[in-house]
Amino acid sequence: MRDSRLQKILFTLSLFAICMAGCSQSEKTEGPNPLKTSVHLDAVCKSLPLTDSLVLDLVGPDTFHVVLGDLEASVDKLLNPGSWNFYAKYYANGLLVQQGEVAAELSAGEEVNISISMRAVAGFLFVRIPLGLTNPMDIASGELSLVSGKDSQSYPLSFTAEAATVSTGMLVIGQTYDVHLELFSSSGELLYQMDSQVLIDGENFALNWELNSLHADVSLSIKSDSLSTFSATAFLPSKLRAPKAGDLTITEFMTEGKDEFVEYYNASLDTLDLQGCSLWATSSSSFKSMVEIPETVLLPPDAFLIFGNDSMPGRDIPVKLSMPGTKGSIALRCGELTIDSLFYVSEKTVTADTTGAYAGISPFAVDSKWSLQLPLENYKNRENGLSWCNGEFSLHQKANCAD
Repeated sequence: MRDSRLQKILFTLSLFAICMAGCSQSEKTEGPNPLKTSVHLDAVCKSLPLTDSLVLDLVGPDTFHVVLGDLEASVDKLLNPGSWNFYAKYYANGLLVQQGEVAAELSAGEEVNISISMRAVAGFLFVRIPLGLTNPMDIASGELSLVSGKDSQSYPLSFTAEAATVSTGMLVIGQTYDVHLELFSSSGELLYQMDSQVLIDGENFALNWELNSLHADVSLSIKSDSLSTFSATAFLPSKLRAPKAGDLTITEFMTEGKDEFVEYYNASLDTLDLQGCSLWATSSSSFKSMVEIPETVLLPPDAFLIFGNDSMPGRDIPVKLSMPGTKGSIALRCGELTIDSLFYVSEKTVTADTTGAYAGISPFAVDSKWSLQLPLENYKNRENGLSWCNGEFSLHQKANCAD
């Protein structure tokens, strides 16, 4: 649900706008010019689901068309003096959802602060249902329906490796919609249904619903004719439990360097209590326990946990690693239970081997400058080195392959 503090988006020190995910990048600042006006377009961070772009049009003695994409947040311009109109349009889910405009008279040699108040012009609803990498609930299809007066709309679910999603088309500001969601198994059994009502207004125009916990052991035991209607407009809390084999999978690691690390992904639909769990890895030719996870660590579904050296930004569990770049093993254990394990061997090691010890093994592209990353859709074949890619660190995020 959108924070009311974000109802008005201001463009200051020229134009403050919505940033897509972070406010760190900007165009190179143009040098001072006493004959022009210095205008800095800087973005106030805001998050909307399915963000596309923020489009700025600067119309005056000259015309500039600027498109800010993901992770872009600021622009600097030197503008000729005169009458200017500044237009801002924010797109998400393929729709124009906010816009604003302001006029200003610019004089030579000055720096100007301009504010644009953004207003909502359309809305949409986005629903995300984590499936876990094995889809234990067997969610195979579903439909989201909206009704407002005589107007009705229906949208089928789309599926990726780890989630089912559905987004609506344009919803009218000021309208109230009755919302109905149904999920079905591969055999056509009704697994889940939800009814709710939403008002699309200037404050709540981009609604983001996430169903975090639909447990197979509960939902699949309920017959279709006994399902009661659910009312939900917020997060459904996930179950807290100890991990089982396969709940966590390694998704990224780095060997041979000061920033050695190992990343695990919670592929289940539950929050996992990692008390009693530990990271094991090859170090100095021996496979041993590297660190035990603190008792307080609870890992939500669809979240990442990173083991890394003390100096490494973004790590969750500090540990001194010394994993060889030639070959080694990495595992996560909880007590006597192995939750996940991986054996890797580098391409150089396989190429140099003359004994045939690695015959039939698909090597990993171990690199001293890039981490090895696993796209989630390849998790079933993660023991195959070809399932992994090299890329810049993508900590706490999905794979960021360089190719």
